[in-house]
This record gives sequence, C-alpha cells and structure tokens, in this order.
Amino acid sequence: MASLIESYEQQYSNLTADITYNISRISNTNGAERQKYIRQAEKLFDEVTELLEQMELEVKELPSKDKQKYQTRVKSYKTELTKLQKDTRARLLDNTETLDRSTRKLEHGYRVALETEQIGAQVMEDLQGQRQTIQRSRNRLEEMNTNLGKSSRVLSGMMKRIIQNRLLLVIIGVILVIVIILAMYFIVKRKT
Repeated sequence: MASLIESYEQQYSNLTADITYNISRISNTNGAERQKYIRQAEKLFDEVTELLEQMELEVKELPSKDKQKYQTRVKSYKTELTKLQKDTRARLLDNTETLDRSTRKLEHGYRVALETEQIGAQVMEDLQGQRQTIQRSRNRLEEMNTNLGKSSRVLSGMMKRIIQNRLLLVIIGVILVIVIILAMYFIVKRKT
C-alpha cells in the first residue's frame, strides 16, 4: 500500500509541475493559445483533485503507524493545491484586468479614431465648400477680366473718336480762321 501511495505522490509531483508550467504560460500568451493553457491547467487541477481523493482513500486503509505520516502529507498536498489554484485565479484576474485596461484603451482609441474621422470628414466638407467658393470667385474674376478687356477696348475706341473729333474740330477751326482771314483780306482789298 505504501508503494501505491508513493506512486500517487510521484503522479502528484508530475501533475503539479505541469500545472505550474501551464500557469506560467497563461501569463505569457494571448488569445487561443492562452485559452488552451487555461483549459489544460483546469484539467490538471481536476486530475490532481481526484488523485488526492484516491490518496486519502488509500491512507485510510493503512496501518495506524503509517497513517498519521501520510495523512500529514496528503493535507500538505491539499494546501499546496489550494495555493496553486489561488495563484492561478490571481494570474487570471491580473490578466483579465490587463485585458480590461487594454480593451478600454482600444475603445478609447476607437472613439478618438471615429472623432478624428468625423472631424476629417467635416474638414473635407468645409474644404470642398471653400474650393467651390474660390472656383466661383475665380470664374467671376475671369468674367470681370473679360468685361474689363471689352470696356478697355470700348474706352480706347471712344478715346480715338474723341481725339479724331478734336483734331477735326481743330482742322475745321483752322480752316474757318483761314476762310475768315481770306474773306477779310478780300473785303479789305475790294475796299481799297
């Protein structure tokens, strides 16, 4: 019987080593891989619990001289298992809190990204409106420039006519003065 309990103790040692390994992997992994280690650790905890129950049953069958020694060991194993379970829960809670913080940060980042996208869309809309305003202003300026060109040509034509008219008036005035002078000359000559 003692050899069977020693075999159980060896199994217990192997299982707790596997549990410790899986617990350490839980902290260092993410996603599906992390879930795999959690499931493996839970399965190992169930196996260890069953193993300790088997050990307790075997210890009850031992002679009283060995019974006390093995009961103390089983009690120690149970305490150790409880501590491992608490450690596992603590790590899972820490990881859950870390995930919650990361989730909150991601949600905040997502909200900021949405706000930025909305602001960007508004800026684009404003820029589009300003572009249209500038385009309309440019079209008006081109229209005004065209109209100014036409006005300039009309004014130039008018200035040419004014100059021509003044020149014509001067020529007519000179001719009139010459005619008047000649008329006076002929009048004076007839009188003399």
